[in-house]
Amino acid sequence: MKLRECFEAADWGYVIEASILNPLLDHRFPERGRAVFKLDTGFNGPTMVTNDIFELLRLSDIEVPDDMRPSYATLAGTLTMRSAPALLEVAGKQIETDILTTLSGPSRMLVGFQVLKHLNLALLENRACVLDVPPKETAHRNRTQRTRRSKAYE
Repeated sequence: MKLRECFEAADWGYVIEASILNPLLDHRFPERGRAVFKLDTGFNGPTMVTNDIFELLRLSDIEVPDDMRPSYATLAGTLTMRSAPALLEVAGKQIETDILTTLSGPSRMLVGFQVLKHLNLALLENRACVLDVPPKETAHRNRTQRTRRSKAYE
């Protein structure tokens, strides 16, 4: 396994840098570079952004109807969220995800478990690192070849 890319942790926890793409309207945030998202392993949802970024990406044009909005349990109670499909780009990988924001009140920039399970991450001291992991077929073939070579030397 190789480290593809690492992100220094902030004072408030592990982070990754990513960008969001509204694939239907070809809007990207940020337009250049990447934004910082907190890794929230306790949040079972996908990706959350602030209301202004949700509007900037025009995700309100493609958000799910009111009666299909997801709800999440928090320490402050249950929150119903606005939700729209988008692409999250992290370390050269595109992940189809829902982008959430609050109906009212403050929101945060974070990535939850529904996205984290698609990334091979290692949390190393003060860094979150995306790993390059070979596909299972390649890994199995490499182990088989090493075994054959070691037997040839016996």
